[in-house]
Amino acid sequence: RGGMSTVLACGFTADGALICGDSVGQLGIWADLSIQRRAEGSGSGRRVSAHAGPCYDIVFPSEDLTATAGDEDIRLWDTQALVHGNNRTSDKKRSSKKQKTTVTSDAASQLTPKAIFKNPQQKGSRGLVSPVSETNGLACIDQSLFAASGDGNVYSWDMKTGQCKGVFRGHSDTVHCIVAAGSSLLCSGSEDGTVRGWDTRSAKAAFVLNPFEGREAVGDEKFGKWIGTIAAEGAWMACGGGDGYVSLWHVASRRVTTTMPTAGTPQALEFFGNRVISGGNESYVFSWSKSGELVGRAACKSKSIFGVAVNRAKGGANQLVAVGMPSIDLYISHNVLCGSWLMS
Repeated sequence: RGGMSTVLACGFTADGALICGDSVGQLGIWADLSIQRRAEGSGSGRRVSAHAGPCYDIVFPSEDLTATAGDEDIRLWDTQALVHGNNRTSDKKRSSKKQKTTVTSDAASQLTPKAIFKNPQQKGSRGLVSPVSETNGLACIDQSLFAASGDGNVYSWDMKTGQCKGVFRGHSDTVHCIVAAGSSLLCSGSEDGTVRGWDTRSAKAAFVLNPFEGREAVGDEKFGKWIGTIAAEGAWMACGGGDGYVSLWHVASRRVTTTMPTAGTPQALEFFGNRVISGGNESYVFSWSKSGELVGRAACKSKSIFGVAVNRAKGGANQLVAVGMPSIDLYISHNVLCGSWLMS
């Protein structure tokens, strides 16, 4: 696992620690970004071997839990164990084996996940079973974890029991991204060109949007290029993909309020106060007003951006991180680059 990896996912814990996932399944953890501001380099972070293949997404179902998505499974982790190295686990088999892990920047530790979920395999004719599909994105509502799957389905997991309790069917191709857009509403974006809103209580589609036409879908119409990234906050949902636009939607009315043209393909979105942050296959992070005006552009060290995250912890509200190929870039107030470093 030597050499330079691509950083695919990032997120901040409730306490403001940064966790990133990369193309070889490592997690990088930085507990104190105030130190990282003053010195570039990866030496101040921890490394944990999380997946056998790429880590595509990171979410935080609670203050104590971190969920990561990979090619073969979804893993739940004790957040404090990831950040500080104390492998706390409720597994009775490991209750007497708690240990402190010391990690250097050039070695990744082994940590035991609290739970592992595998997306169901599809059964075919003559007893054939499909491979386990990758999980491209994760979202959480209450005690449920929702997985955007490569087989075109969204799966619902009960985090307490570890059971797959629902399948959301409707997309006709790979589901690339997913986000919670309300107390019982999910939005997912797919290779099929649609954004689907799901009622989590019934696992039924509440609506289907055609972002490339800027309206709700009608019947079996054909759609445009893929939807690769999605974000939601309050009454708003933003999505982007193969057409080179970010579109902003008012969720309740299912209407697009504005579109934001990007030079490259949007690959990451996040809300930051009253602005929308976007990154894609170019070396900039863009800041947009909700009226669609480009209000800022900040250079980054990566050639392509795959994830952005805002530090919403107390005292960290002005921190933004963008990750990609190959750097992790830290910004203050969404446009002042104050540090860049590599995952490995």
